[in-house]
Amino acid sequence: MAAPSSRKTPQKRVARLLRSDRTRANLYRIAGKLPPRARSALLRTARGTRDVLLSRATGTGSAAVTRGPVPKSFRVSPRPEPVTGEWPEPPEVDDPSRAVHSVLKDDGPAPRYDVELFEALQNEYESKKIVEQAQGLDPVSRSERARRRLISVHDSVGLAGKRVLEFGCGAGFEVWFMAHHMGADAYGVDVIERASWSALQGDRAHLVCADITDSNPFDPDFFDRVISFSVFEHVAHPYRGLQELYTILKPGGLAYISANLYRSAVASHLYRDIYFPFPHLLFSDEIFKEYYRRKGLRERTASWVNKLTWLQYERYIAMAGFRMRMLRFSERELDEDFYRRFEGVLGRYPRWDLTKDFFTVVLEKPR
Repeated sequence: MAAPSSRKTPQKRVARLLRSDRTRANLYRIAGKLPPRARSALLRTARGTRDVLLSRATGTGSAAVTRGPVPKSFRVSPRPEPVTGEWPEPPEVDDPSRAVHSVLKDDGPAPRYDVELFEALQNEYESKKIVEQAQGLDPVSRSERARRRLISVHDSVGLAGKRVLEFGCGAGFEVWFMAHHMGADAYGVDVIERASWSALQGDRAHLVCADITDSNPFDPDFFDRVISFSVFEHVAHPYRGLQELYTILKPGGLAYISANLYRSAVASHLYRDIYFPFPHLLFSDEIFKEYYRRKGLRERTASWVNKLTWLQYERYIAMAGFRMRMLRFSERELDEDFYRRFEGVLGRYPRWDLTKDFFTVVLEKPR
């Protein structure tokens, strides 16, 4: 009997192609431009085709098709015998849904999430602020913070001598330092032009006012690196943002992204003024405004933050075509007493999410 051939069959070659990072990246990019129903159909078809071809090529039969389209019905084999005979009548009970016992905690009436409660929590937490020492907003503090960030990022992905984009560059200090200290061809893009830009721009420091999710001013495969700090949570179309960053990165390029998660204790971005955790999850914008009015201050609300969970970010990252090279979280221990007092609201969210302030990822555009 002839020995089995070691050559790859056409089915194996096609199946391997369908499993390659490059093909998957292109497939997700195409799917991302389709309506949801068409996108799901395309991805299901691609997965099913891959598995069918692979099963045929390896002779593994239907066992290899477990990742294909999910059937709409299921029945064990052999088929169960039907249950026959008269159905018995249960005992008669008056008002069967009436509660007679419960293991649920009863902490009394739910609190009123009004400005009085807001003020009471402020007074309670003034001596134990959720952020003891907030970062300074003066030019010296901004400059020092930019240097610290860049040292850390350069140590991870390498910025010196690269063409780098900062997505959401704010005042532009990071861009200026990359150009003047790291020899980078540094670009910054933001939806708002800042007063500092005119002084910081130069031959190797380029600052652009644009929304890349709406009109991307950069060419495909243009940047070696992308960096972004605490910006993605403010992006109204984060998946589109990831798609555009993927497009303008060179193959093999790296993106270093850090962002605040909506369910974080500090996602209101008002921790300089508001001392207790999760104010944006507990109180409406109107309560924030009323609190500031009572203080004689300019009305403010919690910062606009998109509500993506980390799992949604992770899915968007994969759909855009990126490969994740590093992931870490900035975590905060949950204040158990506070959680129990307001479990009626906070209990709607997974505890895991409530303990994660920031995520930091390094993403790679496959070669």
